[in-house]
Amino acid sequence: MPRRKRQPILPLPDRNDRWASAGLPALTDGELANGQTLPTHLAAWLGWLQQQPRKRPEDMYCFICYDIENDKIRRMVARLLEKEGCIRVQKSVFFARIQRKRHARLTDLLRQIQQLYENQDSIMLLPVGEDMLNSLQCIGQSFELQQITAPKHTVFV
Repeated sequence: MPRRKRQPILPLPDRNDRWASAGLPALTDGELANGQTLPTHLAAWLGWLQQQPRKRPEDMYCFICYDIENDKIRRMVARLLEKEGCIRVQKSVFFARIQRKRHARLTDLLRQIQQLYENQDSIMLLPVGEDMLNSLQCIGQSFELQQITAPKHTVFV
């Protein structure tokens, strides 16, 4: 595959125009001249990133609970859920922020596992709306919901 040509670096006013059209905070020469340092400007960027909508439309929140008697199957299901990016909330309860397609694939996979052997086990996948998640109340030892639901951001400096 041929390499792409490097794009010339845009001057600061042109970059600010593009950032402003995208709704991002712009960096001006006046801000730096007024005593604002670059780290405080980065803090403003990080603040902007944290104020943005927390999830994409194709993402969903889901609690996965199971009651599985067989230790081997229970460990296998737990490892599968962890591998899929689910976070263990309690011994048999996981929380996930996954895409709808992955949710459907995970549901099918868990259904296949459950049908492989004679059992009285149950696995529940409970989709949760963001409004319900925000009104969640935890009694006893709580888990850090904001850290789990926050989007992953990468800032290059």
